[in-house]
Amino acid sequence: MRRWQAARFGEVADVLRLEDVELPEPGPGEARVRVLAASLALPDLMMVHGDYPFVPEPPVSPGQEVVGIVDAAGAGFPHPVGARIIGNSRADIGIGGFAEYTLVPGWSAMPVIDGLSDEQAAGFPGSFHVAHIGLQQRAALQPGETLLVLGGAGRTGSAAIQIGKAMGATVIATARSEAKARFSREQGADHILDIGGADATEEIRRITNGRGVDVIYDTVGGSAAAAATKTLARGARFLIVGFASGTPARLEAQELLMRDYSAIGVMSSFRDDDEKAATVDSLTAMLAAKQIDPPVTAVYPFDQVPEALTERAAGGAGQTVIAVGGRG
Repeated sequence: MRRWQAARFGEVADVLRLEDVELPEPGPGEARVRVLAASLALPDLMMVHGDYPFVPEPPVSPGQEVVGIVDAAGAGFPHPVGARIIGNSRADIGIGGFAEYTLVPGWSAMPVIDGLSDEQAAGFPGSFHVAHIGLQQRAALQPGETLLVLGGAGRTGSAAIQIGKAMGATVIATARSEAKARFSREQGADHILDIGGADATEEIRRITNGRGVDVIYDTVGGSAAAAATKTLARGARFLIVGFASGTPARLEAQELLMRDYSAIGVMSSFRDDDEKAATVDSLTAMLAAKQIDPPVTAVYPFDQVPEALTERAAGGAGQTVIAVGGRG
């Protein structure tokens, strides 16, 4: 079988190679999955560069999220051979999803919701599941509240816009180009602004009638996160989701106390079975009601993984997908 991998950290063109490797064998609670499509996102580029904390040393094999067919199952894996599932690869141990076959742990595996194409399903957990966990299960976003999404054009940010609207919130999204602003509007954002702009705080005060925002969904970190904290209402919730800027949000404990807001980390791997089931039920209902529609903005063939990482991972809007194999 073929798998994209790198023996050392470095620039994509210098280190990433398509190699012939042995089929991986699933252990207890795992399955070998024939990959149909894999999500491509910023963490995949970061792990090749050596900047991703969950892949501390080479070899590197990017591609965290996949949709595929269970080919062989270890003891205790929750889905049968032949099932079409979505789940995480074992990129953490160099068995990533940009491959013809990968390993998927049972805790991450779920059947594909009816109506999702392979391309939509590939990145669904890391975008819509994460956004639902943050907004519903962690922040308890309420109808009528105001949600500020930092990085609204990203795959997770665009999912947060759609889910925020489905939950009845007014959504403000940040964007630093007209193309990304247009994309964020297409996802349903009510207002678009540049959080680094001189008048951003005043504009948010105007939109919220002086109250401030109730929930921040931060996929960016860095200076954008610092600026966004100035817009928070009393009792607001700051969701730490990612750090596309390269620097995580730096929140001061004294400021959390004096300004009366809370900070909450959001990762899908930390939810329990009840939360997972609740998310699947909610997202299934939103899809059926056409309240959400996962946007796939670029699809690359399997032999163009390096080009996809270089061109899309650091700044493309929406979901980028690597098409690996047909259903067969």
